[in-house]
This record gives sequence, structure tokens and C-alpha cells, in this order.
Amino acid sequence: MEGILIKAEIRKDKGKSKAKSTRRKGGIPCVLYGRGLESLGITVSLKEWEKLRKSIKRNTILKMELRDDNGVEERPVMIKDIQRGILKEDILHIDFLQVSMERKIEVEIPINLTGEAIGLKNNGIVELHLRTIMVECLPSMIPEKIDLDVTNLDIGDSIHANEISIPGVKILENLDVAIVTIIPPSVEEKVVAVETAEVEKKEE
Repeated sequence: MEGILIKAEIRKDKGKSKAKSTRRKGGIPCVLYGRGLESLGITVSLKEWEKLRKSIKRNTILKMELRDDNGVEERPVMIKDIQRGILKEDILHIDFLQVSMERKIEVEIPINLTGEAIGLKNNGIVELHLRTIMVECLPSMIPEKIDLDVTNLDIGDSIHANEISIPGVKILENLDVAIVTIIPPSVEEKVVAVETAEVEKKEE
């Protein structure tokens, strides 16, 4: 299995006090869970995390090297949740999900708009209804993002979920839902535009 390697150790002790002790020793208390898997308390070195965190993107499949008294075992995992401190800098806890590379999973993928819509030239406004969309696919097929080209959209035009087609990826969202729409400028904006034009004429 290829991919980013992250090393972890099984924690024998549990509880808030033990978690604090783990942090004082330079570790991050974590949990590993998955389908048919008993939840495991594990520890990832803070130094290890700092080296890897910039390389880990949303829905990245990691190769976890899990160590215990019996040796080392490799497992495919992904990050499901990161609990941060008040200042958002400290990592308090990480939830890892163990996956099967042969079994499809449901993941949330961010929407990324590309191009400049024709409607913008007519003072239209790009309204993004969904910033992410749920899909189902094998872990090896998870897209980093879904690009939607809005170049040809004029005022009143939309892109719907049923227009997204990615090989090996099933869209789980309602296929009739609009993801992005070019809407006309609001009444308030038109009033401001008129007032501005009148002021400019007076100044001339």
C-alpha cells in the first residue's frame, strides 16, 4: 500500500488524566475505529504530526503503521475529526477511521467553481447553494474536490447535481438540487447603481 505514512502506538491507559499525560509527553491522544473494529485508543507523536499535517488534505487515505507489544501492523485510515484547543493551534485529539480499500465509503467532497460566468458581465451574482457534496466511491477513487465550470452560465442558469459525472464516483445528493445559480442583481443594488449614476452626472 502506497501513500503518506503515519506512525502510531496503541494506548493502554484511557481517561482524561491519561490524555493530558500523553500531551505532556509530546503525544496526541487519538482513537481508531471502523466497520467491525473495536475502538482503539492510540497515540501519534506531535513531531510526527507536525511533519505530515501540511501534506494531509481532506479525505486523504493514510498508511498507519500501528505498533503494540506484538509488533507493527499497517492499516489504511483517514482522518474523520480533529479536536483543537481554544486558540485553534493545539491539537487535542484526532479521530481516525480505518477503511477497506475494496469497500466503498461515503465522503463529503468540497465544490470548487472555475471560470467567470457570462452572467457576471450583466451584474449577475454567483450563488453557491452547496459548498460540499456527499459521494460514494472506493477509497482510492476519492476526488480531492469537484470542479464546476461556470463560464457558460448566464443570469438564471444553474448547475444541478445530475450534471456531475465522475468515473467511479456516485453522487448521493438529490440529483435535482441546484449547486450553483447565477441570480440577477438585487433591487437594493440597482437603486445604489442609479443613485451613483445620478451623482456622477451632477459632478460632471
